[in-house]
Amino acid sequence: MSNELSVAAVILAGGEGRRMDGEDKGLVHFQQRPMISWTLDKISPLVNEVLISCNRNYDQYESFGVGVVCDQKTGFLGPLAGVQAALNELSARHTHLLILPCDTPLVSDHLLRRLIQQSLESPQDIIYLNEVGRAHFLHAIIPTQYADNLNASLDQGVRAVYRWYKQYPITEIDTSPYAHTLININQLSQLEGTA
Repeated sequence: MSNELSVAAVILAGGEGRRMDGEDKGLVHFQQRPMISWTLDKISPLVNEVLISCNRNYDQYESFGVGVVCDQKTGFLGPLAGVQAALNELSARHTHLLILPCDTPLVSDHLLRRLIQQSLESPQDIIYLNEVGRAHFLHAIIPTQYADNLNASLDQGVRAVYRWYKQYPITEIDTSPYAHTLININQLSQLEGTA
C-alpha cells in the first residue's frame, strides 16, 4: 500500500435500540441535537467522505447531508453488517475506513486523529481504541482492502467484531487520558436532563 491515505468514515446507527425502548439512538436528542450530529461534526473535517449506516429512518439520516447505506442482509446482524455495507460502498475510493458508533457523542477528536495517524504508520493494521480492561472495537480504522474477506466471513456466520479483526495485524491505541469521552449513551436514563 502506498503512503497515500484516503480515509472515509462510517457512523453505525443500525441497531435495534433495545436498551433505548426501541428508540433509534442516532436520532435521540442529546443536549438539544440528534446524537449522531455530534459525531458527524467531529469526524467530517478529518476524513474524505462520511457515510451513515442505518436500518430504519433512512430519509431522516439522509437529511444530514451525507451518504447513507443499509445492511445488505436482513435481520439486524450486528455492527459488522454495517461495516460491510460501508466497505462495499467505499473500498474503490478510499484506502481506510474509520468506524464510529452513533452513541458516543462526546468522543475526543484527539483520539480520532490518533487513529488516522496510526494508519499512516501501520497501514495494514486494524487499529482500535483500548482503555484498561475495555476495548472499543467500534472506534476503529480498517484497511478497505479487507472488504472481500468481510463479505465471505459474514456469509460464513461470523458476527463477533473481534473474531473478524484478529485474523489481521492489530494495533491498540491507549485512550488515556481521554477515556471519559467514550461513554456510550445507550439508555434513556442517561439522557435525563440533557435533551
